Amino acid sequence: MSAVEDGGSWRLTGVKEPVLAGARADVLVVSALVDGQTRLFVVRGDADGLTRTAYRTHDGGRAAKVAFADTPAEPLGDGTGDRTADVERAQALARIAYANEAIGAMSTALATTTEYLKTRKQFGVTLNKFQALTFRAADMYVSLELARSTALWAAMVAAAGGDVVTAADRARLQTSRAARHIGKDAIQLHGGIGVTAEYSVGHYTSRLTAIDHLLGDGEWALSRLAAVVADHQTVDPLGAPYT
Repeated sequence: MSAVEDGGSWRLTGVKEPVLAGARADVLVVSALVDGQTRLFVVRGDADGLTRTAYRTHDGGRAAKVAFADTPAEPLGDGTGDRTADVERAQALARIAYANEAIGAMSTALATTTEYLKTRKQFGVTLNKFQALTFRAADMYVSLELARSTALWAAMVAAAGGDVVTAADRARLQTSRAARHIGKDAIQLHGGIGVTAEYSVGHYTSRLTAIDHLLGDGEWALSRLAAVVADHQTVDPLGAPYT
């Protein structure tokens, strides 16, 4: 996405995709490159040269391909300075919010699964009588609580004004792994009904998958955390730090 100034007016050219609910937005805040720096612009939904193609996402939401062809725009704020850090912080806050949404979806998927194990019968007994299935449900609970604690910690970091970007990456990594584990096992423990369109656990798994791919998935977060791991001091679990 590029922005060009012409006689005091700005015009944008490029494509943004996917834009969640982009087809219905009355106003768009758009990032674009200006002389190698990221700037933010405001575009009206009825602006000339703006084309929006809407489509349904696999989790039941809506997104759009938003194309700009010499589209008039107004700078957001004073219109100067690189806004890369602002964009990254906003995206980090969004990842923390999505992490907490994922906690809710995983909690419901786990509760639905455990209730199913307590009511569905096989060989004359309920499924929770089979120890292997109970162990799998217990492992799902462990994954959920690890993700929950990380998401809550990240929210507290954001509220305290700490390093929200790193906190968001840690929350994304933990919830990504937990979501895949819980979603997959919720479907498998339900058996065939778990993959039917009418049953809820498949929909929750689809939503969890969508959340994982919004603003960077778990592997992306892991690569960012790994890139700075050498910046942290190595600690000997039996004594003093290594030198």
